Amino acid sequence: MSGKSVAITGATGFLGRYVLSAVYQAGHSPVAVVRNRTAARNLLPDHIELRQADITDPAALTRAFQGMDAAIHMAGKVSASRRDEAEIYRVNVAGARNFLEAVEQAGLKRAVFTSTTSAVAALSDDRPDQACDETASFNLSTVPVAYIQAKRQAHELALAAQGRGMPVVILSPSLVLGPGDINRGSSELVDAVRCHQLPVCPQGGINPVDVRDIARAYGAVLDHPDPAPHYILASGENLTLKNFTARVARLAGIPPPWLSLPRGLLLPVAALMEKIFPAGNITAAGVHLGSRYWYFTAALARRDLALKCRPLDETLLATLDWLGTREQQYSLKQVKT
Repeated sequence: MSGKSVAITGATGFLGRYVLSAVYQAGHSPVAVVRNRTAARNLLPDHIELRQADITDPAALTRAFQGMDAAIHMAGKVSASRRDEAEIYRVNVAGARNFLEAVEQAGLKRAVFTSTTSAVAALSDDRPDQACDETASFNLSTVPVAYIQAKRQAHELALAAQGRGMPVVILSPSLVLGPGDINRGSSELVDAVRCHQLPVCPQGGINPVDVRDIARAYGAVLDHPDPAPHYILASGENLTLKNFTARVARLAGIPPPWLSLPRGLLLPVAALMEKIFPAGNITAAGVHLGSRYWYFTAALARRDLALKCRPLDETLLATLDWLGTREQQYSLKQVKT
């Protein structure tokens, strides 16, 4: 699919901006599908075509996809706050359904659907040797986190579309880090450590991956003649939150969080804090997320999409540098992959 026109929803988001750049550098013609054309023009390079459509408007999406060869779904709502639950389902589930319907109506040759490893599975113990791959069975249906359940519903919509013969490829990134996370949706943990706002961390684990590395996988999947139905995009670093936060603290030159506690002790405190400070960073959903071991392997993506991840310290230093200087020095129009 060399030199194809590619519609991208969520192109102004953290990962979306890098994917747009990577698709362009791969020789394709990306078209940003945005809610607000004026706001998007201030964020994206001048040579990028903009088409206005809200992800919750299927008719507008279908019109935006007309004349395209492929589409990439990046739009989504990331939040661990109870206040955002309705929006989480509206954007992530209804938006996914609308995207898939628009792809079908427009007759596109390929659709790349961005899911998440939160919709795949998680481990209950610190066992990196049992890291999940694309064959893992979803085991989080009882976890009371709206984001997990909404993203799984969206993931299942994409699986159902594949079952109907639609040309859909699912990509599931792990914890995406790097420079340019304006809303700190992914880098909130790094920023909390940097700002001494995380004295206690849950006894869970994560797989951090660089946004610049996984963005290139999107360009590769567009060009692949026969891609697999699903790819996990993760690094080779599966590590406990205690070790991760200690690593961030070391690079930031500050003391690490001093205590790691199990979910049973943290949940009551988080639930109380959420009632007192509903707009705060401490939430019950955050404890549920942080108390599981999100360990993954991306062997399939390394084989098919040439996924190659840079050293974690390089990613963390770039993230910390951007968090420390984002208002003064960072230009969104200078995204580099």
